[in-house]
Amino acid sequence: MHALAALLRKDGRVLRNLRQTAREQSVFKVVFILMFAVGMLAGLGYLFLEGFRFLSALGGIGVMLIRHLFALFFFGLGLMMILSNIITTYTTVFHSEEIPFLLCRPIAPGEILLHKWLETTLISSWAFFFIIIPFIGAFAWHEHLSLLFMLWTFLFSIPFVLLYAGVGTLITLLVLRWAPRWRPQVWVGAALLVLIGWGIWTLVGTNNLAGANNLAGAGKPQTGDAAFILERFVPGLKLAACPLWPSAWVAEGIVALSRDQWLRGGLLFGVLLANVLVVGLLVEGLGNAQFVQAWQRTRASHASRRELPSSPRLRRTSRRAGLVGTMALETRLAFLAPDTRALVTKDLRTLLRDPAQWIQGLLFFGLLALYFFNLRNLHYHQLSAVWRNLIVFLNMFSLSAVMCSFCSRFIYPQLSLEGQSFWLIGLAPTTMGRVLKIKFLASLAGMLTISVGLMAVSTAMLDVGWQVWVTALGLAVAISLGFCGLATGLGAVFLDLKQRNPMAIISGFGGTLNLVLSLAYMVAAILPFGVLYHYHTLGRIGAGALRAGMVSASAWLIVITLAVTLLPLVAGRRSLMRRDY
Repeated sequence: MHALAALLRKDGRVLRNLRQTAREQSVFKVVFILMFAVGMLAGLGYLFLEGFRFLSALGGIGVMLIRHLFALFFFGLGLMMILSNIITTYTTVFHSEEIPFLLCRPIAPGEILLHKWLETTLISSWAFFFIIIPFIGAFAWHEHLSLLFMLWTFLFSIPFVLLYAGVGTLITLLVLRWAPRWRPQVWVGAALLVLIGWGIWTLVGTNNLAGANNLAGAGKPQTGDAAFILERFVPGLKLAACPLWPSAWVAEGIVALSRDQWLRGGLLFGVLLANVLVVGLLVEGLGNAQFVQAWQRTRASHASRRELPSSPRLRRTSRRAGLVGTMALETRLAFLAPDTRALVTKDLRTLLRDPAQWIQGLLFFGLLALYFFNLRNLHYHQLSAVWRNLIVFLNMFSLSAVMCSFCSRFIYPQLSLEGQSFWLIGLAPTTMGRVLKIKFLASLAGMLTISVGLMAVSTAMLDVGWQVWVTALGLAVAISLGFCGLATGLGAVFLDLKQRNPMAIISGFGGTLNLVLSLAYMVAAILPFGVLYHYHTLGRIGAGALRAGMVSASAWLIVITLAVTLLPLVAGRRSLMRRDY
């Protein structure tokens, strides 16, 4: 374990050196991050507190459910922790430039994987603690508990995140070692086929069951929203409360310590800690046995897609196949102008060459699609109009947040990532204004396809009225325009051709400004429509007031969308035209 201790000391020095990097960040970026974090914590705490008050207002059954919410809460966070650690392990372990250096040193592969397990746990767990702090704070406020309750929760959370992160590391290792060596495009295609099949099955199944449910419930009294919500909670509580799940150990241990049941709380903490040690032994053992083979298999597969074969005949075949693929792509885009087709083809090929990046965005959009397709399986379409309209606009917020992240990560730095070859575009038989226009329209086409498609699925599954359907799709179009205009225009204004790291480009002043303006635009665009429909379904405003409000909100949406779309593009065009190439 001396090598592991040396690696941990190295991480400590890296963290100390990061303080100097933090001092070099702009004040605007630091202030925005702090304000955003505090606002998110306060908002989540308020929502959790209102949820506890809602359950308390239901009477005895609601109070009883509050005690069991911890198991469900930790169960869901544990699943998200596994998924997050799988992605983090794949990118930071099997695509790390540090691994070849470490493998050449007298360090056992198991110790390298142990170190990476701890490192990926630290990277993946910040969101876990960001969510759990307001949840525990709201519960302690509602139940009038002492600060020791938050301390017990923190102590139980450390082995909990280590346990689930270790499971994610083991899954990643086994999959990369033994899974078929398909190209990422094949995996993505298979996932899309499964998702489409799932959606078709869901649509057909729910439509067939709708008539049966209506006939079965014709002679029964209608249940209220509170009873419906409790009905949806009970299966999840039953699953999460299984005594074999670590989430149940954490929930029961925290409650036991808060009641001064030290022996039982210590017993459950010991059980959790013992399982963490077992996972650590598995990580080290499988790391010694399979890590090198899995890493070599991953790197060999990665290199085979980039390097030409050594045989001249195979090299000619590979070049011919690449040429055929490029020609096939250009044939499908033959309806575009030649310069547009060339730029779009280049950008698509550049994006597809780095699956580790775009698969993350595809994963989040895929999870949203999976959730939207299952809205009827959750029976949300049986809720009252108040809840269905609220869910529609919450889905719009969630989709917009993912789109904002995607545009900031991929669209904003696309011009800067041209790097030293940007002068080739400057000498091409086209203008910089047209290049910017092509970049904007290409990104807009992708965002419109995703946003309009997902919101159409969401509104159809919730069975809302045509007014809400038109509003949701209109918001999807407007937000796509705004996000793409901001990211493309500001990316041209704050062009940085010296930086090759996209994360460094995003974390600069321009990237932070783009994120701030995108989030502000998202709230300003969605909130007026959500408030109007919510007040209308509650009966606080009539149909006439709703129509007048919709006219005003639509005018407001058009104005701010044109502003955040055109102004950055005009400024970006002027910035590009003033540069020398």
